[in-house]
Amino acid sequence: MMQFTVDTADGGRPRDIEEPLNIAVIHPVSRAFLPVAVKLHIPPNAISIAGIGFGIVAAWAYFHYETPAMALAGFAAMLAWHVFDGLDGMTARATGRTSEFGRFLDGFCDYSVFILVYLSLAFAAKNEAGLAISLGAAVLAGAAHVVQAAWYELQREVFMRRSAGQPGFVPRTAVGGFLEVGYNALQAKLMPGAHALDAALGADPALRALYVERMRPVLSAATILGASGRTFAIFIACLAGSPLWYWLWEILGLSLAAVLIERARRQREGAFLEA
Repeated sequence: MMQFTVDTADGGRPRDIEEPLNIAVIHPVSRAFLPVAVKLHIPPNAISIAGIGFGIVAAWAYFHYETPAMALAGFAAMLAWHVFDGLDGMTARATGRTSEFGRFLDGFCDYSVFILVYLSLAFAAKNEAGLAISLGAAVLAGAAHVVQAAWYELQREVFMRRSAGQPGFVPRTAVGGFLEVGYNALQAKLMPGAHALDAALGADPALRALYVERMRPVLSAATILGASGRTFAIFIACLAGSPLWYWLWEILGLSLAAVLIERARRQREGAFLEA
């Protein structure tokens, strides 16, 4: 029988499907603060909410993105938010305080930070492209961001559960009201045919091991859609002189990447179903 292992990174996800910036910088720093958070009995949800403070600082700094020092300050503030974003989950797992509401709150705070930064950049760029264009581009990029992130987060969760011998697609209990109901519905539409593959993998451990090996490169490629990559891209676009470069990257570049990666995923999963 084929054997397989999953090497987990500091953030609790398999290392080979984790975002490079998380592995290199963010999660090591988060883990350094973990003993302090545990010792002080800081609630994981409080850490999630506190991270929004860095999002506010980032939005303020990026409003002045034309000054390189302010763009750097915005980038640093977003990195600090990422550290908190990693720390809340680590603290929850270390103290046995994981919950459905905590998962929802973590995601809500994540999107709140990006909304703040996107709006700040849109209004900051109004003199360059006009408010209608900059705000329209920000809204379109935000919509693309939501769809891409919903797909990416779902793929990671499904891969991790299947790697552990569990059904990949599991309906969630919606604790976040209509926002989470809509988000869960979006994710369900982004992964048709999941139950059939779950049944096939559950009946054959050797097939599941092969699935992990075949799908790992797809999930590794999908890290380009991660949050830390967007943070870095925003910084580079601002240094290049215009957040419009980021909007183009999000709307065109990342959307194309998502389509190609999803195509590869469906082809590989389809091969398992045919087998």
